[in-house]
Amino acid sequence: MFPSSETGCIPFSKTSMNTLYVGHNLAVLTRHVEAASVDLAVLDPPFQSGKDYGLARRASSPARPTGPVFTDTWRWSPDADASYRRVVESGTGAAVTLKALRTILGESDLMAYLAMMAPRLSELKRTLRPTGSLYLHCDPTASHYLKVLLDGVFGPDCFRNEIIWRYRRWPTKARRFQRMHDVLLFYTASDAGTHTFNTLYGYETLAASTLKTFGTRRQRADFSSGHRKPGIEQAESHGPPLSDYWEDPSAPLPEAPLSDGWEIGVIAAIGKERTGYPTQKPEALLERIVRASSHEGDLVLDPFCGSGTTLAVADRLGRRWIGVDISPIAVDLAAKRLSPTSFEVRRVA
Repeated sequence: MFPSSETGCIPFSKTSMNTLYVGHNLAVLTRHVEAASVDLAVLDPPFQSGKDYGLARRASSPARPTGPVFTDTWRWSPDADASYRRVVESGTGAAVTLKALRTILGESDLMAYLAMMAPRLSELKRTLRPTGSLYLHCDPTASHYLKVLLDGVFGPDCFRNEIIWRYRRWPTKARRFQRMHDVLLFYTASDAGTHTFNTLYGYETLAASTLKTFGTRRQRADFSSGHRKPGIEQAESHGPPLSDYWEDPSAPLPEAPLSDGWEIGVIAAIGKERTGYPTQKPEALLERIVRASSHEGDLVLDPFCGSGTTLAVADRLGRRWIGVDISPIAVDLAAKRLSPTSFEVRRVA
């Protein structure tokens, strides 16, 4: 297992090491992460799928932990009701929104899930710097309710994008269209338009007609004539490394600003990235988020870090990071992906 230290209330600061916390993320957020200290929060929480998840059997070995990782089943219970009442008594925007959602959903399993998410989203809002951003990864099961909840926490004017991550997998027999996408909800700490954002180029190909007119030069809008007409910048634009997209990095790069529809493959069954963690996401997906909404040296927080994909990408791109997971198995997998000299592990009761 990983080296670790017990911890009391030790807030993360600019001088702190990268840290993996083992424990409840709400306790970590409230006791260990200072207000306005985080540049980018990325979370891939449970989706209310009604399933229990364990490590893939092929990943098991004498040197690797086994057993259940997490349960994604939520039931309305006295604990869920207590969580709901704590949020409502706070009097915040989340309180107003959660009360309205309970009117719609009643004392349902989905309401129990939202009562769990509401205080965590409020704490994440507190930890963000004024220039900070949050990306919440979910699927269509609850994405519409989570968006309403995020509007309550952040304010509707802080909504920036609903990003669609489209992937391919084996189809299933169903009397509906095949489900082949997840959702990323992108919000900013402030509606002032001062959030960190680096426009990404080169991830999407341009239409043949556009390439014929503009070549690989970055396009710009020209309003000098009183209406919009296309123009080009004389200098070639340079986006991030495109190893996740282009097979030949020396080829001319047809560059367009990245849109809100991302086509990225899931991790192959024999992929080098695969850890066996059941909900592991590809590094190519997280790389776009980290590059777009943070700079080198910024602090990235993942309160549901799982096998550590966000942390591994942040570490590789020169960002500082905090990861939290309640599962020691998940934290052990994450630790194995990171340089042992770059972080510490803390257990939080």
